[in-house]
Amino acid sequence: MPNITDYVRWYKDVGFDVKPFCDVDNIVLCQLSYLDLKPVLGEDYTDDSDALTLTECIRRLRQMDIPIRKQAPDDSKRFEALVSACVASKRFGTLKITRFKDVYSDHSSIQYCTMTFAPVNEEGAGYVAFRGTDSTIAGWKEDFMFCFTLTESQKMAAEHLAAEIDRCGKVLTGGHSKGGHLAIYGAACLDDERFGKLVHVYTNDGPGFCEDILTEDMLAKIDPVTTRIIPVFSIVGCQFEPHITDCHVVKSDKLMLEQHELCSWLIDHGELSDAGDKDPISKLINQGIDRWIRTINLEDRKKFIDALFDSMSAGNTRTLQEFSDLGLIGWERVFRSVIKDDETIRDIVAALPDQMLFQGEGKKITSRLFRWKLFKQYMSSELAKGLMTILIGLVMLLIPEGFIFYVVGAALLIVTTFVVCATIRRLIKDNWNLNKHFAYAVLSILLIAVTLITFIKQGALFVMASAIFGTAFLAQAYSCANRAKKENWKVRRTFLFIMCVIWANCGMFILFAPENTLRFYMVVVAVVATCDGLIRCSLSFRKRNRSTAKAK
Repeated sequence: MPNITDYVRWYKDVGFDVKPFCDVDNIVLCQLSYLDLKPVLGEDYTDDSDALTLTECIRRLRQMDIPIRKQAPDDSKRFEALVSACVASKRFGTLKITRFKDVYSDHSSIQYCTMTFAPVNEEGAGYVAFRGTDSTIAGWKEDFMFCFTLTESQKMAAEHLAAEIDRCGKVLTGGHSKGGHLAIYGAACLDDERFGKLVHVYTNDGPGFCEDILTEDMLAKIDPVTTRIIPVFSIVGCQFEPHITDCHVVKSDKLMLEQHELCSWLIDHGELSDAGDKDPISKLINQGIDRWIRTINLEDRKKFIDALFDSMSAGNTRTLQEFSDLGLIGWERVFRSVIKDDETIRDIVAALPDQMLFQGEGKKITSRLFRWKLFKQYMSSELAKGLMTILIGLVMLLIPEGFIFYVVGAALLIVTTFVVCATIRRLIKDNWNLNKHFAYAVLSILLIAVTLITFIKQGALFVMASAIFGTAFLAQAYSCANRAKKENWKVRRTFLFIMCVIWANCGMFILFAPENTLRFYMVVVAVVATCDGLIRCSLSFRKRNRSTAKAK
């Protein structure tokens, strides 16, 4: 099916005086706002007397041998095709670009860009386009900051839109993703006189507002002149979902999260291809994220977001690509910051899957578990962990190899039965309202399918057991590495690193080993677990002796 690039080619010789500005034109201009025009216009271009058209800007970029790239982690080839089609068209290529402003700050977490395309109607009104999030970590952090504070980009958007109305007389405004968010905020902040000159507002899969930042009264003010467009699978545009009456759900030729990309949105006979309703899975994800966010106070939201993005940008890491290039080192840095080092942040992270899958019920179960005195003592005692590890080693050494399959099978059956029963109970309570408990239903079906495959298909139980134990041993390897980093005695530190390597090799071997090697790796794991447990016990006795010596 055709997309917005095809639309540009169809109407390339048709001006806005013949075919008035429409929803699809808004999408095209929002996509063009991702152009990096700083080499041509600088960071703050305000010279209206020498305004360049879109075609002239692209020609100058090409003369400088600067690639036409999109300032966002999206489909660059489609973006290049769209830009080329716009340059070759009368409808878009002749639009003048004025009031270009591009602000970026790592320190202040600002990523803001706006430009005005004019004229887009017979009255000479301009379209004030706000760029969405680019590929910088600072830009993504600012997006998340919307949930707890008023950002500099929001303030600049409000000031800029007011100034453009004073300059142009009448304007339209819009943006994609964060850009749509900024367009709504800027419009909502206009005084009555300027608001009367605002022709229309567009938000294209843009997130809404925390109630502490933008009230329902402010949204109600702009609702009559606002259009909201989202794809079938919308996550970004449904966070703090703005209540806009004129809302369209458009089809996309991409899957799930990739539908956020504007060039994937489909066109039918020159108009948006109406999809009717959102994807039910995306609805459930959005509901879970919203519940999660609302359980966190503003101060803790700030603490979590600072920890997450500060750990990503550590060591002068500036973009998502640079972070991705770090590989496991980068993710370990994030893991340590947002999960391991701070109990409050760890609780926030743990609450996300609980809210998405179990609507907060999982927290009640775990809180009961942690209230058990024996469990609390075990978690706080290195000696208890050491003794348990030794016990596991001895069990692995003594039990028949086939017994592992019975344990894994029984555990899988118990979990499946528990989840299915809980799902049925919830459905009965809510008169079989499947939409409300869709996540539970999907999880139940998946568990039933996995359980049936595991017990029916030959060799499946071995694969399941290998996956569980292999993952557990890799986690143990990570634990050994962390303990080694904290250990001051070189001999014990070296031994812990050796244990880390052995656990990691055992984990990888178990994940891919054939079934006839089961007895072999059970013996190896038994020896390693026993040694690991002895180390834990020795560390516990050493700390206890030190404490006793200090007390004396």
